[in-house]
Amino acid sequence: MLITLLTLLACGPSFYDVQQKDTIEAYEAYLAEASPADPNYTQATFRLEELVLEKAREQQSLEGYDMYLDRYPPESNPQLRETALAEREQFLYEWADEKDDPEGWEKFLEEYPRADKKRKQEARRRLKVAEYRDALKWGPIQFERINLAEDPDGPLNGWAITSEVTNGGDKTVTYLNVEVRFKNESGYVYAKTRWPWVAPRFPVPIEEEFKVPVKPGETREYLYTTEEPEGGTWSQSVELRPVTIAFEGEGDDR
Repeated sequence: MLITLLTLLACGPSFYDVQQKDTIEAYEAYLAEASPADPNYTQATFRLEELVLEKAREQQSLEGYDMYLDRYPPESNPQLRETALAEREQFLYEWADEKDDPEGWEKFLEEYPRADKKRKQEARRRLKVAEYRDALKWGPIQFERINLAEDPDGPLNGWAITSEVTNGGDKTVTYLNVEVRFKNESGYVYAKTRWPWVAPRFPVPIEEEFKVPVKPGETREYLYTTEEPEGGTWSQSVELRPVTIAFEGEGDDR
C-alpha cells in the first residue's frame, strides 16, 4: 500500500483536477510532471496556450501579447497565433488612437508596415495631424441650443458646438477634418462623428467661408450642429480631435 501511495503522489495532480482548476499554474504543474506520451499531454498543452492568450487579453497591454508570442513559436498552434497577432495589431491601433500623438502612430506604422491598406492610410493621416496639433490653438468649447432648420420661431431641437481655432503654425491649412467625440457623465466617449474646420470640397454642402484656407496666424470658428446624439446619455461634453489635415502646396491625402 505504501508503494502504491508513493507512486500516486509521484504522478502529480490528476488531469481531472487540473481541468477543474483550469488555471495557468495548474496546467504548468501538470505538464512539469507529465510525459509527452501521456494521453492528456497534448490537450493540456493546448489549453495552457489558450489560457496564456486569455491572460494577455485580460491585461490589455502590448506586453501581455508579446509575452504570449515570445513563449509560443508559430508551429505550436498556428491558428491561435494568427488570432493573437491580429488582436495585437488591433490593440496597438486602438492604443495609438487613444494616445493620438506622434509616438503612438509611429509605433503602429513601424510594427505593422503590412497592415490593412485603409488602416495604414488612416494611421499616416493621424500621424501628420499629431505632428501639427500643437500649432492649432483651440479656444473654449461653447454649446448653444438652436433650431436645426434655422427657424427663429421653431423649437430648439438641436445643438451648436463652437470653438475659436487659431492656426499658430507656419503652414497654410487647406483641409482639416475634426472628430467630434461625445461623452457621458463618466467621461466615456460613446458616439463619434466627423465635421471639417476647413474643406474646399466636402460630400455635403458647407458654408463658403469654411472652404477658404486658413493662413498662419489666422483664427476661424469651428462650428458643428447636431441633434441630441444617440447611443448614450450625453453630458453636454465633447472632445474635438483633428484627424485629417492638408497644407498648401501639397496634395489632398484624404
